Amino acid sequence: MRMKHLLIEGYCDERKTNTECPCKGTLEWGVHCIGCSDFCYTYCPHEIALSDENGVVERWIGFGGDMDPNNWDIREKYTAIWNKICKKKIREAHDEFMKRKQKVIENVSKKYEDGNIT
Repeated sequence: MRMKHLLIEGYCDERKTNTECPCKGTLEWGVHCIGCSDFCYTYCPHEIALSDENGVVERWIGFGGDMDPNNWDIREKYTAIWNKICKKKIREAHDEFMKRKQKVIENVSKKYEDGNIT
């Protein structure tokens, strides 16, 4: 099976009383929203994001606003640089986690050996 992550910006009409919606009117975001008739979405070009355990984005940043060039003819060059920086930062985050992971494993193992973990 092939897999690809898709980042979209979702909108809901926010009718809390609509218990027929997949969220049962709670307005809690999740993949169940995709099947809802009250759900609309748009593209999120050139954004990076961190999602929670349910895939709902907690933190994000996208290219735009004060990042945009004064000359729109060169915007594609700017977004190419942005994408390169983002890919580098994602690799750096992975590498940093992997370094810290080993220290966490060592600390947990030591606590377990010392009898501090039940």
